[in-house]
Amino acid sequence: MDFLMELAQYGAKHFHLTLFRYVLAASVMSICAGWLFRTWMHRRRIQKRRAEWKDIRREVSFSMLTVCIFTVIGTIISLLEKMGLTKLYWQWGDYPMWWNIASLPVLILLHDAYFYWTHRGMHHPKIFKHFHRLHHLSRTPTPWTAYSFSVGEAALNGLFSPLIILMIPMHPTIWLSFVFIMIFRNAMLHTGCEFHPRNWVDGPLDNMTTTTHHDLHHQRFQGNYGFYFTWWDRWMGTEFKDYKLAFRRAVDGTLSDASQEKTADARTNLSQGGSANMPA
Repeated sequence: MDFLMELAQYGAKHFHLTLFRYVLAASVMSICAGWLFRTWMHRRRIQKRRAEWKDIRREVSFSMLTVCIFTVIGTIISLLEKMGLTKLYWQWGDYPMWWNIASLPVLILLHDAYFYWTHRGMHHPKIFKHFHRLHHLSRTPTPWTAYSFSVGEAALNGLFSPLIILMIPMHPTIWLSFVFIMIFRNAMLHTGCEFHPRNWVDGPLDNMTTTTHHDLHHQRFQGNYGFYFTWWDRWMGTEFKDYKLAFRRAVDGTLSDASQEKTADARTNLSQGGSANMPA
C-alpha cells in the first residue's frame, strides 16, 4: 500500500506539472497573439486560413492524452531516481560551475538532434499515419497544437527525458528550466503569427527556427523538421527553399497565394492518409 500511495503521489505531481506548463504556455501565446498584440500579430499571420473551434477542441483533447502519457513517463523517472539510477544531482557543488552553466545548452542541442531525426522518421510513409498524422490534422496550428499527439508520438517524444536523465548529470533546476523552455518554444512555433523581426533571417540568428519555419512544415509536411535550430534541415537538405521568402511575406503582411496552393495539395494528401510522399 505504501508503494501504491507513493506511486499515486508521483503521478499527481507530474500530472499537475505537465498540465500546468502546457496550459500556461498555450495560454500565454494565445493571449499575446489574440489580445495583447492583436493588431500587430494579425498583420503577421502566416496563413490566410484560420483554425476553427473544432480544431482547437481536438487539439486540447489529444493534448490531455499526451499529458497523461508524459505523467506516466515522469512517474517512471521518479521511481528511477528513488532507486538511484538517474544522473540527477541535488547540490550545485557536486559538479563544476562550468557544467552547471553548460548543461542547459547541452540539453537543448541534444534535444534538437533527437527531435529532428525522430520527427523526420515519423514522416516515413509506412509509419506516418500511425504516429504523426494526428498532429498534422492541425493544418493551421494554434498554441494548443503543442501537445496534440497520438499515443505513439507522445511516447516517442517523452522517451527523450528518461534517456537523458539516465545518461547525463544535471541539477533538477536545469531540467525544470529545460522543460519550460521546450513547451514555450513549442507553443510559439504553433502560434500562426510571426514574432521575429524582419532581419532575423539575414544574420547569425538565422540558425534559430521561427514560427514561419515550423508553420510551413504544417502546411506542406515534407520539410522543415527542426525544432530549435535550422542547421539539421540545412545539412540534410530538408529546408524549404522559399522559407526566407515566406518569412518576409509573413512579417510584411503579404501572404503568398503559391504557398496556399501548396498547402491545399498537402491537405489533399493528408485526407488520403499519406505523408506528402516524404522521402525518409
